[in-house]
Amino acid sequence: MTAETVMGMVIASQNIGETDRRIVLLTRNKGKISAFARGAAKPKNPLVSATQPFTFGEFFVYPGRDSYTVTRAEGLKHFDFVRKSLDKYYYASYMCELAGYYTRENLDASDVLLLLYRSFQALMADVLEDRLIRYIYEWRILLINGEMPNVFRCRKCGGEDVTHFSVPGQCVFCEGCAKEYDNSEKMLPSVLHTLKYIASVPLDKLFSFKLSEEVFAQFKEITDRYLQTYRRYDFNSLHFIDGNTL
Repeated sequence: MTAETVMGMVIASQNIGETDRRIVLLTRNKGKISAFARGAAKPKNPLVSATQPFTFGEFFVYPGRDSYTVTRAEGLKHFDFVRKSLDKYYYASYMCELAGYYTRENLDASDVLLLLYRSFQALMADVLEDRLIRYIYEWRILLINGEMPNVFRCRKCGGEDVTHFSVPGQCVFCEGCAKEYDNSEKMLPSVLHTLKYIASVPLDKLFSFKLSEEVFAQFKEITDRYLQTYRRYDFNSLHFIDGNTL
């Protein structure tokens, strides 16, 4: 079989037996793929560092019947979140879980891969709070997968002067139309601006704002309720984050 080169990020890694390692790679063109690295669990194996979680680079793989085999890797960048803080490690793990949830093999994942990379850069930079980076990441990955509501126009009349968010309706309303719905809540103007910004700004500018505690509180509350209502999956790493931030 012919070797292939894929650009990607290690989003999961697990030792198999005493010597081998199985990884999950989020790749640009092949989506989420599983790969085995023979001998990568041995301390002196050249694939030890390449198969660690949060490692980005070029991976040379051979396709098999059910998975790939990694033979070498180049141009590696490892995001060492454990050295930064355990909290950052939990956030990065959750982001990887979420990326894995939304991607499939042989489906283009370039947008998710770039979002994950940019999010890791933001976590390492210590410019924004980890919790804000998490919520920005969640909304943007919803946008990529077509699950973020249209926050620019009222669901009922189509007007642009929106003021209310409806979690049950998965939409926003203007002041007048919101009166007909008991399940919508009025947004702070800055919360609406935040949602619009996340939905429209280029990725290289995504993590370039901060929120006051008042604005963040409503932004968090809307995000949490929206995800709890429409996401049918229990992410293991999220328990560590929520347990540390309550």
